[in-house]
Amino acid sequence: MKRLTVVLAAALVFAPSAAARIDGGPTPYNAPTAAPQGLHAFLLSPDEAPAQYYPRTPSFAWTPVGAQSGTYDFELSTSRSFDESDVLVSDTKVTIPAVAIPLQLPWMTGQPYALWAHVRWESKGGKQVTPWSAPFGFNMRWTDSDYPQQLPAPEGLIRWKPIEGATRYEVLYPDLNGTKSFETTTNVADEREWFTFHDTLATSAWASVHWRVRAIRYIDDSVLLKNGMPRASYGPWSQTFTTVNAPLKLGVLTPTDTISDTWDHKGQAPKAHDLTPGFAWQPSAPSLGNIGAVGSSLYRVYIFTDDHCVNEVFAGSVVGSPAFAPRVVGGPFALPQTQTALAEWENPPYLLAIGDEGNSFDATGQKVLPNELPSKSAAGSAAGDASVDLWDSGWPNGRYYWTVVPVTVSTMGPFDPTKQDQPIQYHDAAVPQDQCEAGLGMSFGKVSEPVVTAAGNLPWVAGLAPDGRVVASATKIPQVHDSPLVAWEPAVGATTYDVQISRKSYPWTTTWSTSTAATAVVLPLGKAAVGTWYYRVRGVNPALPSGAQNMTWSKPVRLHVTGDSFVVVK
Repeated sequence: MKRLTVVLAAALVFAPSAAARIDGGPTPYNAPTAAPQGLHAFLLSPDEAPAQYYPRTPSFAWTPVGAQSGTYDFELSTSRSFDESDVLVSDTKVTIPAVAIPLQLPWMTGQPYALWAHVRWESKGGKQVTPWSAPFGFNMRWTDSDYPQQLPAPEGLIRWKPIEGATRYEVLYPDLNGTKSFETTTNVADEREWFTFHDTLATSAWASVHWRVRAIRYIDDSVLLKNGMPRASYGPWSQTFTTVNAPLKLGVLTPTDTISDTWDHKGQAPKAHDLTPGFAWQPSAPSLGNIGAVGSSLYRVYIFTDDHCVNEVFAGSVVGSPAFAPRVVGGPFALPQTQTALAEWENPPYLLAIGDEGNSFDATGQKVLPNELPSKSAAGSAAGDASVDLWDSGWPNGRYYWTVVPVTVSTMGPFDPTKQDQPIQYHDAAVPQDQCEAGLGMSFGKVSEPVVTAAGNLPWVAGLAPDGRVVASATKIPQVHDSPLVAWEPAVGATTYDVQISRKSYPWTTTWSTSTAATAVVLPLGKAAVGTWYYRVRGVNPALPSGAQNMTWSKPVRLHVTGDSFVVVK
């Protein structure tokens, strides 16, 4: 007689234990009694060493209690007593010994910790429950190495080290009268406030520009913490940096530098930038209109998709600095519209009002609308944000071309020296096409950063092992029993992320998708979803033009769900 033996390869083995029911009745034979052990936090992989500080919301894992059924309750609190008013996150019916939190936690530090997590097991139906685990403590803030640090930059620009996880930066010039900050998505900013309508920085009092910067992270305010605690979107201010500007050397107006985290010099091979960079040029003498000098030369940057500078995709704001870097908040100046208003900006640097440039025209007489104006259609942007980032250029073949043109100031109508308050207007003094064809331009690439989902060939995938533990993948093609937790590094410019799964890498057919502000998610692949799956992740950048805010997909990651494997022995 043949004997049929069915072996459950992924089954768990449990030791008998005595337990108590919360209703006082008898306890099932294998109900666990001890609290879950080994609760810890991680950013990318559950085998990471616990950290004292986390720069973004971590995921959590713990050792399973040894029950074949039941779920876990997870809580995260501002106190280790876990009073109801202190609980920030509460997640019940967690089916695996791990959790990914899909929201941002507030910056909080304590002695030694300000945030606490704990977990317990609960039987199906809720009649049996273990004690809560020992609290796991941690802090939330950017790490000590993630404070903005000054980097070299061309004349008229400031520049700092990019901060991982930052979605934009806030810049402050503390010496300006009427101090007001502005925001940028890239790691450079221009000094337009210090040049525009002022004499060149020829005196020692104006030669040094002091500035500070802090990183900003995106906060999804539509998803609130349980107790409603506010979450700051910004990190700590940097120290006060000093940029020393030598007196400007005037010459032929010539583009010289394209700069972000990458720096392209005139005459060198162009490179690709993650975000729309800043631009610098050799300044020229003022292009005088019929009212004469206005305190500084004025310029406007244009960006095109062709080397003849015909297909315009970006128009900068009028600036007096020998450089321009796009601002997502606090961009174009509300330019003086009369001679009297213009005269008010000829003395020490006052912060000009931000707003519409007014009567500002290109060389053909068409009104110019700078890209720094608040966008009316940037989905996901806050009110007042501008769409200042560019589409991917198709690098290395496709690229962008930029040039700078002088801007002149003239009265509206014939100049009358007896009238001191005539309306004025601003005109480009050159056609961008002429500038480009004369060699007065530079090219650069723009490539949105794909999400990094792996360290080398090892994807950041954690999943259930046959013994029920959540373990990190150690193979190029991760194999998990079920419920893979996948993580990724933040992408430059991304505020949220799209995640998709498919049965095939090509043609890609999405079977599930989600959007999250976190950098980890548990894929809904239970033990019945046996087989090969693929997932991919991309960032979403609301500073990109409307309709093109989705960034580059990561390379599809292959994984295999084993489920309960059966072996038949005859």
